[in-house]
Amino acid sequence: MPTSDSLPRTLEELTPQWLSSALQKSLPGASFSAIEIERVLWGTATKVLAKVSYADPQPEGAPAQLCIKGEFDERARAAVGGESRTGTQMEALFFNGLAGQLGIPLPRHWYAGSEPGMGILVLDNLAAKGYGFGNPTEPWPADRVADALDILATLHGSTWGKRYPELDWLSVGSTAVRHAAEMLMSDQHWKGQFSQPDVYQLPSALTDNQRLIRGYRALWAYDDQHADCVIHGDAHVGNTCFDPQGSPFFIDWAGPCHSHWGTDVPYFLVGALSVEDRRALERDLFAHYLKRLAHHGGPALDAALAWDDYRRHMVHGMMWATLPTALQSSANVHAMGERYAQAMLDHDTLALLGV
Repeated sequence: MPTSDSLPRTLEELTPQWLSSALQKSLPGASFSAIEIERVLWGTATKVLAKVSYADPQPEGAPAQLCIKGEFDERARAAVGGESRTGTQMEALFFNGLAGQLGIPLPRHWYAGSEPGMGILVLDNLAAKGYGFGNPTEPWPADRVADALDILATLHGSTWGKRYPELDWLSVGSTAVRHAAEMLMSDQHWKGQFSQPDVYQLPSALTDNQRLIRGYRALWAYDDQHADCVIHGDAHVGNTCFDPQGSPFFIDWAGPCHSHWGTDVPYFLVGALSVEDRRALERDLFAHYLKRLAHHGGPALDAALAWDDYRRHMVHGMMWATLPTALQSSANVHAMGERYAQAMLDHDTLALLGV
């Protein structure tokens, strides 16, 4: 059993007693009598979908179904190691330290806990409430993309030029993302990845992995000199949700950091649209983002310079084209790989990065 000041690390430790204690701040006086686990989605961050019952009296507005997210797989904790924070640790730190200051729609969280090697979030079970989730194989309509870009503009504009010294976890750039890119672009990974029969086949102009990693490194050096705002860090369409009325918001806040707005904006926009729609709509949608960024407290960026920043950040999405099927389905990799690869070619990104 976990102690009163430690987090559960196994499903067996998710007890009514622990939940009652953990949720006292958000649900004062709540006493849980039972947790019925309905489904477990194992992964780096495991999601436990559960029905809960209360001892009388049940607080008004208390949830009947929860999503409990954490590193409940010992292998996931071991893979991160003791020196780095887990994804759910980062999410918990985000919800406890920054989320309430941003003015953006977020999933309701009932609890967020973090300790070395482990994080836990207790959230609404959004699927049970009729919410939908972004699917990489299903491009979005332009109006929904515009709504999501407004959320990113709010995030970036409200944090522009600010530093949060009390949030020691909020770094400049994401070490985890950079390590992942280095691995996915390595000779060893490419040799194994592109010998498989069902992988996305890159256009010939993008088959030099060493040139791509030079592009990433050039981008990171640029971004570290222009870390003007807080970004989501992994704002692809698969990390989105939308309510029953179709209004979107971003989920999976495991990678926020100080960086360049361009890490989020083209990564989301390109991945959310078909190649044809992106080519037809991206200038108007990008102009919408720039307008909303200024509205939400950011600067009025020079349109031509910002467009070049948009173009150079296309390389960020190329990781999708090299993902193994152990991490994403073949259908997702093909859909997203094609969108990002074609955007790289359309915008001559590597030449702009000087590699």
